[in-house]
Amino acid sequence: MFRRARSFWIAAAAVAYAAFAALQASGGRGPAWFALLGLPPLLGIGWRLTEQPARGEDRIEPSARDAARACLTGAALLAAARSGPVGPALIALGNLGAATAAIAALVALARVGGLGGLLETPASTRRLDAAAFASMFWTVAIALPAVWAAAPERAAGLDPLAVAYATSAASLGSLSVTLVALTRVRIARRLELGANDRTEAALLLTAASLGIGLLAALVGVARPEALLPVVSTIAALSVSWSAVAADAAAVSRALRVALALAALAAPVALLAVYAVHVIPGRAGVGQAGALGLPASAAGAAVFAACAACAAIGVAAPQLARRLAPGGARWLRAFDAATRSAMNPDPEAALESALMELSQAAGPPGRAWPGSTGAPRTERPTALPSSAQAAALYRISPAERVWVDRAGYAHAEPADLPVRLIEFGDAEPEGILRIEVVEAAEVRRPEVRPLLAWLEERDVGALAVVRDASGPIGALGIPRGRRAAPMLIEEARGLRALADRLGAVIGVSTMLARSRQRELEARRDAAALEDHGRSLRRALALGEGRLRAIAEIFARPARAAAYSPAARAAVEQLERLGASGAPVTLLSAPGIDAVAWAALVHLASPRAGGALTIVDGASAAEHALARWRDPDTSPLEAARGGTLVVLDAQVLPADVQSYLGAALAPAGGAPPGEGAAPTEARLGEGGLVVAVPQTIDALVALGQMSERLADRLGDRAVALPVLAARGEDLRALALEHLARIGTRLRGEPFGLDLHALTAILEHAWPGNDAEMAAVLLRAALAAEGDVIGVRELEAVGFPTGRPAPEQARGAGAAPARRRRASRG
Repeated sequence: MFRRARSFWIAAAAVAYAAFAALQASGGRGPAWFALLGLPPLLGIGWRLTEQPARGEDRIEPSARDAARACLTGAALLAAARSGPVGPALIALGNLGAATAAIAALVALARVGGLGGLLETPASTRRLDAAAFASMFWTVAIALPAVWAAAPERAAGLDPLAVAYATSAASLGSLSVTLVALTRVRIARRLELGANDRTEAALLLTAASLGIGLLAALVGVARPEALLPVVSTIAALSVSWSAVAADAAAVSRALRVALALAALAAPVALLAVYAVHVIPGRAGVGQAGALGLPASAAGAAVFAACAACAAIGVAAPQLARRLAPGGARWLRAFDAATRSAMNPDPEAALESALMELSQAAGPPGRAWPGSTGAPRTERPTALPSSAQAAALYRISPAERVWVDRAGYAHAEPADLPVRLIEFGDAEPEGILRIEVVEAAEVRRPEVRPLLAWLEERDVGALAVVRDASGPIGALGIPRGRRAAPMLIEEARGLRALADRLGAVIGVSTMLARSRQRELEARRDAAALEDHGRSLRRALALGEGRLRAIAEIFARPARAAAYSPAARAAVEQLERLGASGAPVTLLSAPGIDAVAWAALVHLASPRAGGALTIVDGASAAEHALARWRDPDTSPLEAARGGTLVVLDAQVLPADVQSYLGAALAPAGGAPPGEGAAPTEARLGEGGLVVAVPQTIDALVALGQMSERLADRLGDRAVALPVLAARGEDLRALALEHLARIGTRLRGEPFGLDLHALTAILEHAWPGNDAEMAAVLLRAALAAEGDVIGVRELEAVGFPTGRPAPEQARGAGAAPARRRRASRG
C-alpha cells in the first residue's frame, strides 16, 4: 500500500515544504495556512482521479498518468509558493512548480494513446523534444532567484527586473512550445478518434488561457511575472487533463462549454477589472466626476460583471451545443434515427432511420454540415441522388437499401466486400472512415480495392451492423464534400444507430440468410477440400524430406553390399522392417549400426516418419524424466517413425523398463513401476535396438530389463563384420577415399594395388570405424593423389611388407605403383 502511494507522499512532502516556507516567510499568518492544510488533500484527490481503473479497458498509458500527477504536483507547488510574500526563495519554488507542470504536460501530450485500427501513432508525436526545449526556458527562471536566495552576497548586483523578465520569458516560451507541440500532434493525429478530440481540446484551451492571460496582463490584473506562470500552469493542467481524461467525448463536450464561457464571460470580466483597477488609479474622486463616473463606479462595474457572468453561465450550454461538430446536425440526426429505429416493424424502422440520415445529408450536391474544404478533384462532382443517400448494405441477400426524398425505400443488387467488415470491426467504435483508408493506402496495399469501393459509392463512414449471429450488413453514410474528420461523438452516435438497426432488422434477414446457407455450405465444402489437398501435399512433401534423410543414413550400408553376408543381412532387415515389429541388431564394435537401422526404417510402413536416434552411452539419455517429459521424450519424437536405440544395454534399468512398457499395445502392459502412460506408447512407431550380444545373454548378465527383452523377442539380426565381407572391402575403401579426397582436395584419392592387398588381408577388428580412421590418416599423410603401402605404413597400418633394409634392390616397386589402379 505504501509503495503504491510513494509518489503521492513525495509530492505531498514537496508541496508541504513550499507551503511551510511561505508560512514562515509570512510570519505565521495569511493564506499559507490554507496551502499547508488544503493542498495535500487536493493532491490526494488528484491521485485518486488519475488511478488506473481496476476493471474495464483502459487505453491511457501509465506514463501519461504519471506525467499528469507530476503536473498536479507542480501546480500545487506554485500555489503553495504564491501563498506567501514575494521573495527570491518563494519565486524559485513557484517557478519550479510552473516548470514541472509545463514539462509534465508536454510528456503527457507525447504519451496520448491511440485506439488502434488502420492508423498507427506517428513516432514524431511520441518524442520528448518539446519537453526538453521547454526545460531550457525554465532553467534560467529557476536558477536566478535560487542563487539570489542561497547566496545573496553574490547576487547583490542582480537587478530584480532580471528575475521578472526571466520568469515572464520562461512562461511565454513554454506556452509557445506547448502550442507548437499541440499543433504538431493535432496535424499528425487529426484522423485518430479520441486523440483528435484530446489534442484539439488541449490546443484550444491552451490558446484561450494564453489569450486571457495576455489580456489580463494588459489591463493590469497583476504583474506579468506573477500572472504568466499561473497562465502557463493552467494551460499545462488543461493539456494533462485532456491527455488522461477517461472519456475523450467528455473532453470535447467540456471544451465546448469552456470556450462558450471564455468567449462570453472573459470580455465582461476583463472590462470589470479594467474599471476597478485602472480608472480609480488614474483619477481621484473629483476627477472621476469630471470623467462622468460616480464614486461608486467600481462597485457598480463589479456588480454588472457578476450579473452578466451569471446570465452567460445560463446561456453557455446552449452556445456549447451550437459549437458541436457540424452544428450538432449529424449528432441530432443519429439520435433521431435511433429513436425511429425503435419501431417494431423492421422495414418501417429501417425506412425511418434512413430517412432521418438522408435529411441530415441534405440535397444532392450540398456539402456535409461542418465541411470546410472543397470536393476532391478525383471524385465526380455530380453524383446520382441515390449515391449521396445513407444506405444499408446487406450481406444476405447482397443488396443496397436506400430511401429517396419521398420516403420510399429502394433495393438494388450490391456486394459488400468481406474485408470491409474485417477492417470495420478492427477500427475504434467499429466505424471504418474513408479518410482513414486514404491515409493507410500507401502503407497497406490491401486496402486500395476497398478505398476504390468506398469512393465509387461516395461512402464517408461505414458502420458494421450485427445481430445475435454475426454481421448482417453495414450502414454507410455519404461523404459529400466533407473535409473535417469525424469526431468520437459522431462515431459513437453512428455506432449506437448501427447496433439498434442490427437488433430490429435481424429477423427480416434471417429467412434470406437461410436461403443462402446451402450455397455457402457447398462453397465451404469445396474450400475445405482444397485445404485438405494442400495439407496432403504438404504432408507428402514432409514425408519425402524425412525419407531423404533416412536414405542418407542408409547410404553406407547400401554402398557395398556385394558379399553374401551383407546381402543376407540387408534382405533379413528389410523383411523384418516390413513386418513393423521391433528389431534387434547384434552389432560388433565399430560397425555403423545407424546405417543398418535406417534400412529397417525405410522398409517399414513408417518410412515417411522421423528416424530418431538415441545413444544409450550418452549420460543425457539416462534420466527417466527426459523419457517421461512429452516435450523432450524420444518416444514422442519417434511417433509415426522409428526409434533407434544404440547400446540399449547401457541404459538404466528404469529407462529400459519404461521403454519396454512403451512397446506394449494399449491396455496390454502390466501395471507396475516404470509403466509408460498411454500417450507415450510406441504403438504408432517402430523400434530398432543395437546391442553387442544376444538378448538372452544380456538378461543373464543383468544388463537387460526382462520387460524390454520380452517385448524385443527373438527378432535379432547379426550385422556382418568386415572380416566376413571380403567382397565388399575394395568398394568400401574406395567409397571412403572418394569422400575423403573430395572433402580435403576436391577430387577422390586412388588406391595402390599393394595397399589394396594389405587392406584385403587385414582382419579389421574395429570394422567400419577402424577403416574410416586408417584411410583418413593415410590421406592426411599422402603427398600425392594415390594411397599406397608407404602411406599405410606411415600411419602404423600392418602391410606385411619387409623392412626397408630388406627391400633394397627391389626397384620394381615404384614402377608397380605408377601402374596402380585409381578409384
